[in-house]
Parts: sequence; structure tokens; C-alpha cells
Amino acid sequence: MTETNAGIEGERVIAVLYVVVVSIAGALGAAIGSIGLRDLKAVSFLGLVTFQPTPVGLAAFGMTTVGVSLGVALLLVVYVSRNYVDA
Repeated sequence: MTETNAGIEGERVIAVLYVVVVSIAGALGAAIGSIGLRDLKAVSFLGLVTFQPTPVGLAAFGMTTVGVSLGVALLLVVYVSRNYVDA
């Protein structure tokens, strides 16, 4: 197996893990929203989007928050590994 194939397979594993983690965040947000706690207030993502404390709203908030934060971290790792790692 060459390094190119190993790199592609590794990127696929990371992509699948990313989707799984974001999906879990959405499921947990939906579970929290479906409990129907009385004291929940609307939440905001970076002050740009406001999500209501419904199952769909909290699932979207969880997926957006985890997806963006984890996505930025992964993009930084890819950038550094491609540009600053010695051959």
C-alpha cells in the first residue's frame, strides 16, 4: 500500500468520524429539546442565528456548534500537516 492510498483512507475515516460526532450532537440536542424543560431559553450561535428550545432547534444548534468548531479544528490540522510537515 502506498502513502497516497493510506492518506486517502485516513481522510475517509476522519470524515466518517466527523459525521458521526455531528450526528450524535444533533441527537443529544433533540433529546434535550424533547424533554421539555421549562427554564430553557433561546440560544444563539455566534450572535448570528437564534435557535428556539424545541427538539429541532436544539438539534440544529448542537450540530451547528459541534460541526463548525470541529470543522475549523480539522481544517487547521489539514493545513498544517500539508504545509509544515517535513518530507
